[in-house]
Amino acid sequence: MTDQDTHTDHVQLTGELDAETVPRRLRESENWFVHGEETVIDLSGVERVDSAGVALLLEWVRDAHANHASLSFINAPAQMRAIIDFCALNDVIRLRRPAKA
Repeated sequence: MTDQDTHTDHVQLTGELDAETVPRRLRESENWFVHGEETVIDLSGVERVDSAGVALLLEWVRDAHANHASLSFINAPAQMRAIIDFCALNDVIRLRRPAKA
């Protein structure tokens, strides 16, 4: 879904982000990051994550930066936040809470 007024793409992830699913998800996300636009990735539907899933988030951060695009992650599950905290990646993978309606 894209909000045309603010040029923000919202992506809702579901399922697992692990070593088995990450290669497919990386291929699917090839064109997500557009120069000067913002992408918000909602992680609330992620049921299970391992270090490969966190590495995927790092790759998306790199891709967004390379395309001069803005990237935000919202609603990260506790398991993902724990891995990010443990690996001291909070300054690289910025997790934010969604705006309250």
